[in-house]
Amino acid sequence: MAKTEEIAMEIISKAGDARAKIASALKSARRGNFGEAEDSLKDANALLIEAHQIQTEQLLKKEAEGQLEGPFNVLISHAQDYVMTGMAMNEMAKEIVNLYAKVRAAK
Repeated sequence: MAKTEEIAMEIISKAGDARAKIASALKSARRGNFGEAEDSLKDANALLIEAHQIQTEQLLKKEAEGQLEGPFNVLISHAQDYVMTGMAMNEMAKEIVNLYAKVRAAK
């Protein structure tokens, strides 16, 4: 596997794990377990930050400097998409967890 593909797979793995944490947070909030939901969102955020840092350091900066090993391929595009959609999901999940908490408190 080319170096760029290995980097892309690492990004996809971290972003995928983050997305699973986000789904877990939403399920926890739906059940009223807001502490668990917050913990899952914190874990998701940390994973997304790691994925974004890898993307920036190992792909974007190296591409800009002409030092990227291997082709810039569709797998990299998929990895970047996974990070960005994960970040959007995370922001929306924070709002949804907050709404679940407000609804529960109003009962």
